Amino acid sequence: MLLEKIIYYYSIFILGYSIMVTALYMTLIVVSWKRLREFVGIIQANITSVSHYTKPISIVVPAYNEDQIIVDCVQSFLQLDYPEFEVIVVNDGSTDQTLTKLIQSFDLYPVELNSDQKIETAHIKQAYKSNTYADLILLDKENGGKADALNAGINTSVFPLFCAIDADCIIEKDALLRIVSPFLKHEETVAVGGMVRIANGSTIKNGQIVQTKIPEKMIERFQVIEYFRAFLTSRIGWQQYNALMIISGAFGLFKKSAVIDVGGFEKTIGEDMELILRLHKKFRQTGQPYHIDFASDAVCWTQAPDSYKGLESQRIRWHRGLYDSLNRHKEMIGRPKYGVVGLASMPYFFLVELLGPVIEMIGYIVMALAIYLGILSSSVIFIFLLTCLMGILFSYSAILFEEISYKRYGSLKDILMLFAVSILEQFYYRQLTVWWRVKAFFNYNKGSKKWGTIERKNFDSEKKM
Repeated sequence: MLLEKIIYYYSIFILGYSIMVTALYMTLIVVSWKRLREFVGIIQANITSVSHYTKPISIVVPAYNEDQIIVDCVQSFLQLDYPEFEVIVVNDGSTDQTLTKLIQSFDLYPVELNSDQKIETAHIKQAYKSNTYADLILLDKENGGKADALNAGINTSVFPLFCAIDADCIIEKDALLRIVSPFLKHEETVAVGGMVRIANGSTIKNGQIVQTKIPEKMIERFQVIEYFRAFLTSRIGWQQYNALMIISGAFGLFKKSAVIDVGGFEKTIGEDMELILRLHKKFRQTGQPYHIDFASDAVCWTQAPDSYKGLESQRIRWHRGLYDSLNRHKEMIGRPKYGVVGLASMPYFFLVELLGPVIEMIGYIVMALAIYLGILSSSVIFIFLLTCLMGILFSYSAILFEEISYKRYGSLKDILMLFAVSILEQFYYRQLTVWWRVKAFFNYNKGSKKWGTIERKNFDSEKKM
């Protein structure tokens, strides 16, 4: 029977693919474990000792319709422990009360700024400064998208390093001191990513995390596990080989001259990954030494979607961004000229992150057909269980990294809850996200390249949501 042969041969293919992915995961876990001891020392160190050697930083905050949280976020940025910095908020044509709330809350008044237009952007309608905070600047510009807003902030910034932070985030008081450390150690550093955590469920007062808690909703708990995997295993692993493919748009520090040299942020779906690939390409082509790093001790807290609709929109947008970035720089894939990035990290993201959901979805269809026809073999069951087991192992490793290093979820009850969520994730949530990513893969050309927004809630636990 033809259908039986198709099921059999696809099962063999899936087995080989699963073995390959398992080997890649295991490699990342082993490499990450080797780096963990060093990171534990960094995390536990008193970072204030480097405060006398820091470089001034411009914090650029792009904002579009963020009136529910923008004041809390800006307040948290102004309270950072750092010797010299400025905060540049870029209102990208918001249609809500974002502009009004900023003007009222920070006593802003209109000014004329001498912006150096190194990168072309949409028209800036008005600039503002604060009577209360000398280092706070607000740019009110025509809508041009997140990348355009970041570029406007870069043009206005006066310091050699700029930190891009999403308007739905708050960062810990010592986060700038920690994320700038690689720039102080290595002159060739051009970009450093920070650690992003889920703020949902935690207690936040005056723009600072007071108590870390596991969220109540299961959809939010799943995302906590996802973020652990992404930041505590995958990024630590790739960072070891100077092969990071992405610095999260939520929190990243950049050498301004390097970003300007490659043309700033592009107006794409995934402007954060696309910029990093352009930096890799530029420095590999010119042969200049460079370093793109990850500071796991520099912590940023973000609001995650708390509804399936919001999460679906976010994940579809992320996958389209991955597709777009790889497609724009496909000539780098498999090329020795681009080092580990071209030979390892880009093929990994292409085969596992981009195509993986399609391969996995076909596998689920094949398994369903085998059950329907009564020809489900032990090999198909084995492959399915192997895939689930590998996902659980990857999640468990990330949870152990968290417990050994940060210990933010300190109680045994919290740790056991996270372990239980990791198991449940493999038999429900994983299939859901696979379907969303498959939709993104096949509907790429229909996807919007505009701002991606989710419903925001006030960060401060004592304020009315």
